[in-house]
This record gives sequence, C-alpha cells and structure tokens, in this order.
Amino acid sequence: MYILKATKEAMLNHAAACYPRECCGFLVNREYVECRNIADNDSEFKIDPRDLVRAEKLGKIEAIVHSHPDGSSNPSTFDKLQMSKHNLPWVIVAYPETDIKVHKDKGYQAPLINREYIHGVLDCFSIVRDYYSRELGIDIDNFERTDLWWESADSDDLYVANFESQGFVQVGSLQRHDVILCRVQPTHHVNHALIYLGDDSSLTSEQSERVINNHLVLHHPYLRRSRREIYGNIWQERKAIIVRHKSLM
Repeated sequence: MYILKATKEAMLNHAAACYPRECCGFLVNREYVECRNIADNDSEFKIDPRDLVRAEKLGKIEAIVHSHPDGSSNPSTFDKLQMSKHNLPWVIVAYPETDIKVHKDKGYQAPLINREYIHGVLDCFSIVRDYYSRELGIDIDNFERTDLWWESADSDDLYVANFESQGFVQVGSLQRHDVILCRVQPTHHVNHALIYLGDDSSLTSEQSERVINNHLVLHHPYLRRSRREIYGNIWQERKAIIVRHKSLM
C-alpha cells in the first residue's frame, strides 16, 4: 500500500498532538481521517464508534491507523492478535521516531508456552480457551472481564459461574486436560486456572521442549509469561475445585 506524502504528514501531526497517548484513525480514499481514542490506557487505542460511522460515510476504509509513542512501527503482540479480527491492513506510526509502516494480517497466534500477559486478551482464562481449542478441538465461550475482577464481591465469578455452561463438571480426581481452579491470595472469587498435563508435557499444536516430570501443569501467571511447572504443594494448597469437560469423562 502506497501512502501519499501529505497523508503521512497528517498521521505524524496527529501522533504528535496526541503524544504521549496513542493516536488512531482510518485511511479513507488515501487520506487520513483522525479519530478519538477512548481507551483508558495511554498505551492502547480504542476508536470512538461515532468516528467509525463518520469515516464510513466518507468512503471505503482502506486501513486502520494508530501510533506507538516512544515505540517502533512494528506491531505489538496485541496488534497482531487484533489484526486477525479485521480484514484490513494496519498502519503503525512510530513517534517521535517518525517512521510509518503498513502491516497485513499473517494469522498470528500467541503460543501456549511463553506467551506474554495482556489481561482480557492473554491471561489465565485465555490460555484455557486456546488450549482446549487447539489441543482438543473444544470451543469455550469468551467472557468480558476487567482487571482484578476477583477482588470485588460485586464482580461476576468468571470461573465458578460459567464452567457448567461450557460443558465442564466438577470431579474429585485428576486426569490430563482437567482444569484446576485456584484461589491465589485472599480474594472473593476463585481467580486462577491451571491445565493439568500429568507426566506428558508435550503439545500437539506447537513445538515445545519436552519437560520430564510428574504432575505438570500449564498456566499463565498474572503479569508474567505462561509456563509449565510442577503441580506441587503450593498449588495444591491453593486448589479450590477441579473441573473436567464432559467429552473427556
């Protein structure tokens, strides 16, 4: 995709005006259409829906644009995941580096092992969904969740309230693929999930170094990268319930 010089200048000017927040907009008829970023976090962008309607009235949207303040013009992990949801190129503006690149979706999937943490996108619930989808062909619904939802009694109980509707039942013993629901630190709700691998750490959906041990689990710790580790005393003491999908009974 070729971007006109005047259009590039408009993108850079918007990035400068929004700095240190991310700017966002659309490319329509080869021209840049500024939009309002209504995200709560300065390092994220969420285009105001009213601006989307306005842009669509101007013509065909050719690309989604946003900036990376003090960053590069390469897509972040979050960008790669979001690009797969839109059938459009993404234009990323690095500011104040003043570099602009166009990116197309390459079907990126975050790995199950060593994925970075992005709450609500890549977290302990997401890894359960992705593991069951990729390893077992079982789809689990996604549920909207805010960070630290488990600390408030007024929040919905993400795990306990929903596991039955997703085809899981509570069990009293462990077998491979079971989900161990844990309570990490004093909290109102069960707030963490471990996937029990047993003595076989291998995955069928991605290449991974084999870990030889018994009682292994896969999980995604809060604000850390996902990993495999031993289901030892620390996790056993935090266990609340074990659930198993009906198809694995």
